[in-house]
Amino acid sequence: MIPAIVFALTSAAWGQSAAAQNADQQIRAARQASNQAIVRGDVRGFLLSLADDYRATRGNGTEIVSRAAYGEAMERTFADRQAVRFQRLTDRVTIAQTGEMAAEHGTWIGRDPSGQKAFGGTYLAMWRHTPNGWKIRSELFVFLDCHQPERCRAYLGR
Repeated sequence: MIPAIVFALTSAAWGQSAAAQNADQQIRAARQASNQAIVRGDVRGFLLSLADDYRATRGNGTEIVSRAAYGEAMERTFADRQAVRFQRLTDRVTIAQTGEMAAEHGTWIGRDPSGQKAFGGTYLAMWRHTPNGWKIRSELFVFLDCHQPERCRAYLGR
């Protein structure tokens, strides 16, 4: 009887671990696809990872209050050849015990048109599992690094 209980508990734990691993991989793949869309200047591709009720606080403290507003901001960025382009690098993904939510922690980098780092920091993204896969519900970006003082001042509005 005891070996059966141990087997059942081990199997359940392994199943949750496999599900969490799968969720982690899906979230990382969605983030990578979003980064690639930024490189291509593809607004539609960029928006694929965002939930309909998306909200964010940018590294300079301004709020993005909707998915549509973020799409409009990215259209302006992609149209400006001198604009800083952003990349998010995932450090870790933590899946909620329920499997419905996840937290992504990472580093963000803003690069000038030559590819040099301009500024960056850390971020936290809240992901929600939806019928259409994992979607970002909210993000908080914190400005921490300045490599190009003029671009940093412009980004921070100073």
